[in-house]
Amino acid sequence: MLWTITCRRLKRDRRGISNIIVVALSLVIILAIVSNIVLWNYEMNQVDWEKMKENVIITNVASGSDLPWFTVQSEYTINSGSKTDGTYINTQVVDGSFESFVETSGGGSGNITLINAESFEGSWPPSGWSETGAWENEADYAYDGTYSADFDGWSGGRSGYLTSPSVNCSDADAIYVDFWWYDLDLDDNQLLIEYYDGNAWDTHTDLNQLESGNGWHHYTEAVTDSQYFVSNFQIRWWANSLWRDITGCVDLITVKKSGGSSLSSLDLTGQFTVDLSTYPLANIQTIEIQLRYRADDSSENWYLQAYNWTSSTYSNVGFNSTAGHTPTTGWDYYTVNLTDTWQSYVNDDGQVNVKFVDQYADSKQTSIDIDFLGVRVKMDGTQFIFENDGSLTIHLVSLWIINSTDHQRYDISIFVNSAETKNYLRDDISLPTGSYTVKVVTERGNMAVYSGS
Repeated sequence: MLWTITCRRLKRDRRGISNIIVVALSLVIILAIVSNIVLWNYEMNQVDWEKMKENVIITNVASGSDLPWFTVQSEYTINSGSKTDGTYINTQVVDGSFESFVETSGGGSGNITLINAESFEGSWPPSGWSETGAWENEADYAYDGTYSADFDGWSGGRSGYLTSPSVNCSDADAIYVDFWWYDLDLDDNQLLIEYYDGNAWDTHTDLNQLESGNGWHHYTEAVTDSQYFVSNFQIRWWANSLWRDITGCVDLITVKKSGGSSLSSLDLTGQFTVDLSTYPLANIQTIEIQLRYRADDSSENWYLQAYNWTSSTYSNVGFNSTAGHTPTTGWDYYTVNLTDTWQSYVNDDGQVNVKFVDQYADSKQTSIDIDFLGVRVKMDGTQFIFENDGSLTIHLVSLWIINSTDHQRYDISIFVNSAETKNYLRDDISLPTGSYTVKVVTERGNMAVYSGS
């Protein structure tokens, strides 16, 4: 009987121990589940908190042909003339607030015509002129009247010079050269102009590099290099190795000089800096300069030029337009494109120096108001500007361009620090025509939307 009682007690104790073990294991499992739930809830709260802290904005989207302008950041240098009102800040945006200037006298003998609209209508060559090679007056192409000075190429190529009379420019402070020239299949280095400095001929300009394409083109220049202020200044046009079916012509040639003392002029320069960290030189296609101005006199042209870092002089050689701009006496826009010569006008640090100058000194004291003057790059692709207004660094991972017919996604990887604005360029993205939407998505799932057209 004792054995039986002992066995029953042992069985009861084993069941109690088992119950304790089961309860203990259950508590461990429950604790693990609760811990995981708490940890998961914390992590979810952390993600939600970080997501809530993100605030990305797309502040601007611009095609490569419509990028922002770089404006002058210090006062203009006035080489002749004077400022009458305003500051350079008034020229940074188009807002009707402007800086004003006026022409002033600069010393000298006045404006004198040396060659007056020569269009080769009389005897050949005209009095005082000379020619070699195949230059002649022909009626095949004429800008003014019936004839022009014409040079036709031939098999094997031929060359020759058309040389102006000698003119006295010893008292000049500027020489103004103005003529029209005709291009029939000319190549570079086939029609050039040269200036005589009293001792030697200097090759000055390859006309085909200024403007190319069949037809008439206008050349005008204010020569301010003092080496040409001599008593026997001359100009000659050099037709160089023209082959059969190639022709070059010149017509309506005018040369003037000014000395300045009783005459007024305005010449000012400003320094502009292209942000090469945003717009690398390798991505730039060309540079554009734009001016919004008002003149109270419409009798003379005005010119935008830039400092050529290669030739170390201000010039408009290679611009899409070298004829200047004639004001209407109201507010006018004057824009020039530096075409494929832009690299000569942009320094390695992005500096572009721009000159605004009148055609020549004259007796009229012109007043000029400048509302805007700026420089911008032209390039393929699209620029996006992202702004991080949140407190955390954001990681942008995808970009969408959406319109009524297309939803295009692009992978990106851009980190934008808190309070930072980031410029992002993509030369493989072109904006669609018409209305469109741009979306950008962060790694945490936030999104910014921009609508444009």
